[in-house]
Amino acid sequence: MTVKGKKSWKRPVSILYVCTGNICRSPLGEAQLRDYAASRGLGERLAVSSAGTHAWDGNPATSEAIIAAARHGLDLAGHRAREVRRSIIDDADIILAMTQQHYNFLLHSFPESKNKLYLALLFSRGLEGQPQAATDVRDPIGESVGFYLDVLEMLKPTLPGILSGALREETT
Repeated sequence: MTVKGKKSWKRPVSILYVCTGNICRSPLGEAQLRDYAASRGLGERLAVSSAGTHAWDGNPATSEAIIAAARHGLDLAGHRAREVRRSIIDDADIILAMTQQHYNFLLHSFPESKNKLYLALLFSRGLEGQPQAATDVRDPIGESVGFYLDVLEMLKPTLPGILSGALREETT
């Protein structure tokens, strides 16, 4: 089906960011990718969410995350943490782990997710073959707003690759 010359899609591609508490890194990644896709007119083609391996359901984002996000025009004020569970994993088309530890946890807990599980930073160019520290998004909990801004800068180069991968996923 075509609407005004544009190809339609079956449903939005579901992208899930995962960190530990779902109050810092993963909500920042979620908001940043959602904004990036929307700025390119592709927001409706993605369903971006986040969860934590050890999250307390309902916790808000940290005040530092909210401030850092706001400085980039992103809104985390309404974010509420949720712990990753099978239904969340099953609903995701692409799962982006913030660290190797998160990746390993998800792979062990949800082995069926293997073919849709990635380290988020591997979508940045030039990280192939780098040590683990280069592929982990460091935890900003307890750090300054500046550290949270650094997290956003670390994730920014991944956005084109993630969006491209999601659009490829949509056609499969």
